[in-house]
Amino acid sequence: MDSIPQYSGKPTLYLDQNILDLFVKNGMGSFGRKLMDKFQIVYSDETLKEVRRSTGYENDFLNIIKDLGSCHLKIVVEQPGFIITDKATITSRDVFEAFEEYCSNDNEYGNIENSMNQWLFKFSGGRSGDSISDIHDEQVAAFSQLMGGMLDNADELPDEMRGQIKEYSKSMMEQFKSTLQEIENTMSKDIPDTKEWNGIKSYRESVGIGPKELNNIEPPKVIEKIWDTFKARLSENDQINSLEDFFQIRINPIYPDRPYHQHQKIAGMYNMLNTIGYFPDSKVHKERRFVAAMSDNSHASMASFCNLLLSRDENFVKKVRAVYEYLGVPTEVKLVTVSNATIRCTRSQLRSTFFVVSLRSFTTKKCSTTLAR
Repeated sequence: MDSIPQYSGKPTLYLDQNILDLFVKNGMGSFGRKLMDKFQIVYSDETLKEVRRSTGYENDFLNIIKDLGSCHLKIVVEQPGFIITDKATITSRDVFEAFEEYCSNDNEYGNIENSMNQWLFKFSGGRSGDSISDIHDEQVAAFSQLMGGMLDNADELPDEMRGQIKEYSKSMMEQFKSTLQEIENTMSKDIPDTKEWNGIKSYRESVGIGPKELNNIEPPKVIEKIWDTFKARLSENDQINSLEDFFQIRINPIYPDRPYHQHQKIAGMYNMLNTIGYFPDSKVHKERRFVAAMSDNSHASMASFCNLLLSRDENFVKKVRAVYEYLGVPTEVKLVTVSNATIRCTRSQLRSTFFVVSLRSFTTKKCSTTLAR
């Protein structure tokens, strides 16, 4: 990792999918060219995931990403053990090749990611008729399949490394089962029958707080103000005594013995804002809307490695700004509006001042097209 050169190019820009959609439908125009001139635009695997869902328009999106001169942004995952780090790489590569690689990996590993999201989908009011136990059985089966595939891929490795992977696999499986069982035991105390349960609705009703109250909260310090609103309403039985406990950012929720990185906390806090009702996504009990909300969550996390994030979704922007402010993320977040066929960034236009925004610290893979300026 130390041998990978430090990125030293233009300030980096992450585009929400709705900006790419705008370019696909209307062309890049002067706005797109201005972005290319001032920034190094990047895309993530979540971008590619959304492209894959745009059935029939995949090439349109990929061509826009290519025309923007975009680079691929990825979280560094250490092996063995699939250990997520707080670093990311930015790679200059053909986006069509990256898309093909992503689709290949998604076919192999997409099942585990989908299964991990099913508990949250259930909590959002989806999966009517299925119990939490049913979902946990699916998650254990998917995780077991993932671990089995990891061991199969290790067959050609040296004996010592293969043994390490086997031990990691066993340890992760045991910890995963234990975590799910603990969640199920805790929930069963308060929810006798989870088949028709809507966690978001139940939670908001129990505390008597929702969008009507929270959407009146103005920055700055939105997160702190939300905590002040809730802490007097929480039951002592909840054992939530701090803002960190409320937003579940004190420890890693799945692997308590591992670091809980900033980009992971962003995803957790963004989801919590949706749950409690701060400018929430609507109709997340419907699968299509839930999937879109999860993508927004991932975009918020990935964009934290960049200097600037642009989006046309005002609710998304409000949630991201609140989370970034609390965690001290220096990424600028701008809302893009379209008026009379003119694209604008609200609050401030694209000015040369963006050039002095200090670069986030992340690395770049060696590639044929150098990113150094």
